[in-house]
Amino acid sequence: MRRGKVAVAAGCCLSFFLGTLLNVFFIPGFEPHQQQPPRRGVPPAFAGSPFYWPGADRESQRSELARQIRERYQELLRYQKRQAPAAAARRLVRPLERRLMDLAQPRTSSEQTLRLEKGKAPQADSRGGPYPEAKVDLALSPPLLGCRDIHNVTSLHYLGSGYTKAVYKVVLNRTLAVALKSVDFGGHDIENCVKQYAALDACYRLASYKIVKEMILLQRLQHANILQLYGYCYQDSNDIPDTLTAITELGSPLEMIQLLQTSWEDRFRICLSLVRLLHYLAHSPLGSVTLLDFRPRQFVIVDGELKVTDLDDASIEESSCTSNRDCFIEFPARNFTLPCSVEGRCRNMNEKRNLYNAYR
Repeated sequence: MRRGKVAVAAGCCLSFFLGTLLNVFFIPGFEPHQQQPPRRGVPPAFAGSPFYWPGADRESQRSELARQIRERYQELLRYQKRQAPAAAARRLVRPLERRLMDLAQPRTSSEQTLRLEKGKAPQADSRGGPYPEAKVDLALSPPLLGCRDIHNVTSLHYLGSGYTKAVYKVVLNRTLAVALKSVDFGGHDIENCVKQYAALDACYRLASYKIVKEMILLQRLQHANILQLYGYCYQDSNDIPDTLTAITELGSPLEMIQLLQTSWEDRFRICLSLVRLLHYLAHSPLGSVTLLDFRPRQFVIVDGELKVTDLDDASIEESSCTSNRDCFIEFPARNFTLPCSVEGRCRNMNEKRNLYNAYR
């Protein structure tokens, strides 16, 4: 009797074990540690992305990216077409600019053909989406530095990066230190755009237009407290044609702890530089300019003077409004309600916003 009970228990255990084993190996759809193959036509990196839409949705996403590129391109044209007063056009060449002209080598015909006709309609690219031109010529006068000047640089050092750009320090002809700005392929803008649209070349063009905008503003806003633009270069890199590098004046980062350790004369000089910059931005040749990203990291020190270096987030558009109540700005000690113009814009909002951010 006892032997029968033991045999029954052993049979139950054996049957349970065999059933579990069969379920593990032969249950439909179960493949241990096997990844799903990527869908045809989709890069493996984006096959499982929540931002990927197949078929017609992919076309709509491509159209959305093309729309963003066209809007940013039109913004560049608005900044570029604004006429500067005659006094700014007849600006005297500074000694440093004369030195740069001496360093610059004669331009080749290919470098001189980087011209973009103003008002030219965007061209359709080979993928069916209408994209503007990749190259935007700034017509720097006088011409300073270009591609041939940065091919043989020395002492290359990485300085830092933000959402869009990476900045490097180089030395030209072993004598002049400058800063090189280019799109950061590992930055926030490129990474998020590629993750959503899976189009590296178009995402690069969208990000590079922010550098072009900054270059246009650096060229148009000539002031002692705004970084100088020395030149730029378009060249093929990383399987992407016409990658852009901006060549600018080099400065030291604004460190708040180091600033507190300087003499009161130096701090007063920096404070005076900031006041002069704010006054110029309120009455610039382009109108009132506001710095939407007003932080210490956007400024550098050059020969004891404070200079703004990052202008890709600047804007010349005043806030829209329908009544004075829409033009309310709150300061720590006092609030302001600015008048709403007949054009539907808050008067002097950009100037007040700069003052508030400088105080903060």
